[in-house]
Amino acid sequence: MSSRIRVQLWDHITRELNLSSQTKLLLLVIANYTDARSLKAHAPLSLLILRTGLREPEATHLLDILAASEYVRRSQPPVTNSLPIPLYDLRERLVRDALRNP
Repeated sequence: MSSRIRVQLWDHITRELNLSSQTKLLLLVIANYTDARSLKAHAPLSLLILRTGLREPEATHLLDILAASEYVRRSQPPVTNSLPIPLYDLRERLVRDALRNP
């Protein structure tokens, strides 16, 4: 990701969103893995747990809240012969709001 886009996302998440520090940490990690061209991170739950230090039940609970609040989008790509892996991206509205502010 280009450093300019990453800084804009970080700035917006830390300054503009009224969320708990753990919730912001999850958003910041997803932002860090967001691709500059597609604006998607496709961050698996296991990576988010590893990078935040949160326990799985806590991370899952916070991600459910973020999804319900439309800050993140959860997807599960189809897989064969294994369990589906949830992937997380920032919602387009959040990215658009962050990039709109210079």
